[in-house]
Amino acid sequence: MVKEMLTYEAIRRIVGEERTTQKLVALPDDFFNRIKEYLSHKAKIADTKEDAWELASAKRVLQDLLDMRERKILNLAVYSLRSGTEPENMTPEEKELFNAVSTNIKEFQEKRKLVLEGREERTENIALLEDVPEFMGTNLKKYGPFKKGEIVTLPEDVSKVLEEKGAAKRMKI
Repeated sequence: MVKEMLTYEAIRRIVGEERTTQKLVALPDDFFNRIKEYLSHKAKIADTKEDAWELASAKRVLQDLLDMRERKILNLAVYSLRSGTEPENMTPEEKELFNAVSTNIKEFQEKRKLVLEGREERTENIALLEDVPEFMGTNLKKYGPFKKGEIVTLPEDVSKVLEEKGAAKRMKI
């Protein structure tokens, strides 16, 4: 299958579709590479004022598209956590952003819930005395991997276990 190069018209069409729907418009998985190729190609041939205008305009339109999609992904992360549904039509790079944002929102919601229930999780700073591979804490969250010499803030019970194993030392900061 031959990969077609993006055109200014195709970019404007995609932006138009993105503006008219709350969902993400389906894009090819390699969309960001196609954008890069398009901009690089246009920059090489931007000899005339018309070509230079098209390049500048395409950059503005693409920035609008990326901004719209980022806002939608942020909203989808919140919605997805509430509904349990997986959003569609994300590029691999956008899926990575979605997962990171969703994880941060979920952690924030858990902390907020603890505070509202009066059960704030107590943390402490520890210095690692040896390398520690990734592990699961008593709160079922993943921690690590950590390198010897790092100073990290962990829940009190997790840091206590590391200290008892001789892998960490409490720090007073």
